[in-house]
Amino acid sequence: MNIFHKVALQGLVKSRTRTLVTIIGVALSAALITAVATFAVSLQAYMINGAREKYGSWHVSFPSADASFMRKQASDSRVADVVSFENIGYAMLEGGKNPDKPYLFFAGFNDKTFDKLPIELISGRLPENSSEILIPSHVFSNGKVDIPEGSRLTLAVGKRHVGKKVLSQHKPFHKKKEKLAAVEEKTYIVVGTYQRPAFEEYSAPGYTVITIGDSEHEKDLNIFTELNNPYGLRDYVGGITGGRGYVLNDNVLRFMGVSGDQMFNTLLYSTGGILAALIMIGSVFLIYNSFHISLNERMHQFGILMSIGATEKQLRNSVLFEGLCISVVGIPLGILIGIPSIKLVLALVAENFANILYNNVPLDLQISVPVLIAAVAFSVITILISAYIPARKAVMTPIMECIRQTNEITVEGSVVRTSKFTEYLCGLEGMLALKNFKRNRRRYRSIILSLTLSVVLFVSAGAFRTDLNQISEQSIVEIDGDIILYAKAEGERELMQLYDKLKNTEGVTKSDYQESLVAAGDAGGSDSGPVMIFWSEKPAQTTEKMEKIVEGMGSSSDYTLKNIYKTQEENRNILFIINLFTGVFIAMISLIAVANVFNTISTNIKLRRKELAMLRSVGMSDHDFNSMMRFECMLYGLRTLLFGLPVAGLCSWLIHWGLGEETDFTFPWASLGISVLGVFIVIFITMLYAVSKIKKENIIDALRDDMM
Repeated sequence: MNIFHKVALQGLVKSRTRTLVTIIGVALSAALITAVATFAVSLQAYMINGAREKYGSWHVSFPSADASFMRKQASDSRVADVVSFENIGYAMLEGGKNPDKPYLFFAGFNDKTFDKLPIELISGRLPENSSEILIPSHVFSNGKVDIPEGSRLTLAVGKRHVGKKVLSQHKPFHKKKEKLAAVEEKTYIVVGTYQRPAFEEYSAPGYTVITIGDSEHEKDLNIFTELNNPYGLRDYVGGITGGRGYVLNDNVLRFMGVSGDQMFNTLLYSTGGILAALIMIGSVFLIYNSFHISLNERMHQFGILMSIGATEKQLRNSVLFEGLCISVVGIPLGILIGIPSIKLVLALVAENFANILYNNVPLDLQISVPVLIAAVAFSVITILISAYIPARKAVMTPIMECIRQTNEITVEGSVVRTSKFTEYLCGLEGMLALKNFKRNRRRYRSIILSLTLSVVLFVSAGAFRTDLNQISEQSIVEIDGDIILYAKAEGERELMQLYDKLKNTEGVTKSDYQESLVAAGDAGGSDSGPVMIFWSEKPAQTTEKMEKIVEGMGSSSDYTLKNIYKTQEENRNILFIINLFTGVFIAMISLIAVANVFNTISTNIKLRRKELAMLRSVGMSDHDFNSMMRFECMLYGLRTLLFGLPVAGLCSWLIHWGLGEETDFTFPWASLGISVLGVFIVIFITMLYAVSKIKKENIIDALRDDMM
């Protein structure tokens, strides 16, 4: 350890309070970075696992391939697993109402396919042989054809052709160009119904009917591959020649950040970038001020060292070494705070996430070593930047200015002049405080900027919460009841028949029939029409029973059955999650700002100990001294509010405008009041602490102090 490192350590030990506050600030910054990064990893893992559970773990599928292509992919080192089903063929759906989906598409599954591709049974059982089939529920809801369980179907099954080219499910329906060829008559028994499969594209021309495949016929397969490294997906797909078509599992890949969903990717990375920028801004303010103040204390010392031959590099490295010493203590402490904190938060919101998204996938804490290393690197870079800026400024200052310490304080009369009216209004104490404020603009500017940042963040968060609450209250007021059934006007007679059956469903406590009181958009339709509204003790179970009743009637009308209670519960859960994370984030940013203000004000008072001792030595009473300090506090607070409130108001309006909801703009007065009160409390407490330290010192010792 060289002499400069020893001097840096001595400076840290000598200014214990400032060093401790700086370490706390660094720990808070590291904790916030760690918490945000760990939460992002945990949420990403939750979304990926949930999407895999719902849509399957495959990454890319090839709608029309043969067994040799499948064996080639299975032997590829980049592929983790391969699964397939047989493309048996198509049959016309008699009576189908969707002109773009006129077929039933028969997929031949095997045991492995059932394990890897998620199938959600609604009723019945899985097929056991090639003469049994599962019918998807959207044959009825989308195609308006009712095929009840137990039905025996005799169908002409064949392949879609355009000329000599065979078309797959990946190719949309072309009425004028394609035809169904090589037709073979087959008989099937319907053994159950299931939810629309996730692997069926919305543009697919056939409703996917599942049966058992024939292992002897593997010429036409739909192959699904799962890669060892999904981030190498583009290279993998690009390396497959022959112009073969493929489908990406975007529902899973988008949460890995490797899908073609540019909007989602932009949102994902921009949100992370904004959070990182906010954390870095708050952290740099705190740490920069700490080192800036430290250098102000040591400027005289630096001048003497430079006068005897110390180089710029040696002095700069001394300050950077000081930053690394603080990092060694603060960053591990921040990690130890951040990980348990986010674990507690995840435990609080896990149930709410389950109610919104995937109730069978746990939201667990996921710790990623690379992410933690990145968080540490981010914290270290923040600290080094914060230390380097004032260090560079210090070593660029002329030697005599360092020794005399004349670079920070402005003494020109035109700059520090105050009017006689100000002296009359504020008294001698107020005039002295105002003059000091003008003389030390740089120090005060950093304090006001830190307080302003805190006010803007706090008030903006309050505005966000206010808008969300308004949106939530609107949805609750506009839609009454737990379950709603909506149909177009031409289906009113059929709807009345449904209503008579549904109002007697188990769990229904109250029901009502209304005419066009709910807009179609609220219920998911496209036109206005008759409505029912049901109240239930257990809305989820009642909705499920009602869906079976509606499907059993074989209704031909365009209807929507919606669990409003579930929607409102999801809104409340989303609101709770956003409020919690917004609150935690703002609280930690505010703590960083408070530490910054405390550090800056207290050290600024310490740097003025000669000046304050001189005022006391010439007869300034404790009452006058306290009055001067209170006036300085008022200057801090008023300047902060002068800049902070307009910026906070603008940010609040931009947030409201960005949400794009038809709600009135309401300024978050409660958040404003708390922030205003908080600003003055922080300033006054810090000032009291610093002044109490000064008052305990001997006046003669303070006057002799050369700030070494």
